[in-house]
Amino acid sequence: MSLFITLQGNKMFMAKMINKPSKWLLILGGIFILLGILLRMQAELFDWSIVFFAAGGSLKVIYLVIGVSRKILKIGWEIILLFIGVSLVMMGVFFKNYSAFDHLYRWFILFGVICKVSFLVIFVRRQKLRK
Repeated sequence: MSLFITLQGNKMFMAKMINKPSKWLLILGGIFILLGILLRMQAELFDWSIVFFAAGGSLKVIYLVIGVSRKILKIGWEIILLFIGVSLVMMGVFFKNYSAFDHLYRWFILFGVICKVSFLVIFVRRQKLRK
């Protein structure tokens, strides 16, 4: 693909394309997390679900780190929503194993997912406004 762009003489577009983190990292990360959810439903494949969750989350973090380090993505206050969301989900998963917190863990996971989705919506809107 870079050969095609070079032949057209559009060097500026090629430079922008090289500097951007690949959206395939996000897509593959999402697919891995979805596979982790599906494998978690299977009792005998529980260990593999953890591997897919970790790989999917890592790919998404790598995308954000590459984008921020190359100054392609700007992250503002909305990053706090991501950290709160991840923390709440982790606390919910932790509390799920204890019967004393049986009524609370669903709320932690629910509000954690809401915070993570809110981060995603705000982040995407800000990136579109930047362009």
